[in-house]
Amino acid sequence: MTQDDEIPELPVEFSRPVDVTSFGSKGRHFKFQATQGERDALARRYCVLNVNDLSVDCKITPSRKGSFKLGATFNANVTQSCGISLEPVKEKISGKFTLTLQQSTQQRRKETAEIEFAADEEDTEFMCSNFIDVGEMAAQHLSLEINPYPRKQDSTGEELGQKIIKEKDVVLEVEKKNPFAVLKSLKHKT
Repeated sequence: MTQDDEIPELPVEFSRPVDVTSFGSKGRHFKFQATQGERDALARRYCVLNVNDLSVDCKITPSRKGSFKLGATFNANVTQSCGISLEPVKEKISGKFTLTLQQSTQQRRKETAEIEFAADEEDTEFMCSNFIDVGEMAAQHLSLEINPYPRKQDSTGEELGQKIIKEKDVVLEVEKKNPFAVLKSLKHKT
């Protein structure tokens, strides 16, 4: 692959493009919900049984020239397979995120450039055009909140012939004796 080759665009399951040049200095507030088709596509993307509901509430405000702030909250109901019994497990997911959206002045960055991040620093997304896809950003953050090891409340592990060890069941190991302590007792006293 050469530098001039373009990466093909993948279809987006939950697309809500917003033109950032279409609103004034106070910004805009958006609310939207995923359709049944979008929820089915997201369920396939996340490898879950079902995304039963997904709603997003966000606000985009200009912060400085070429930069915008996106604050969003989302709520979803997701059904997954229990990691033990494979029975359906329903989970209510809520989350929020804040991003700084920066219009890119450079088309490409040098790959050798070193970038440092601070823990309290907001994430920054670089925009290639005047449009941002708020739905895709919400879908990405939703994927981070999905429980990777769903378990039904009453699963014991015996369904698969195994036992789940709980923290309270763990017995601390008794300190082992020094193997050379026996030799010490054999030492002749003179």
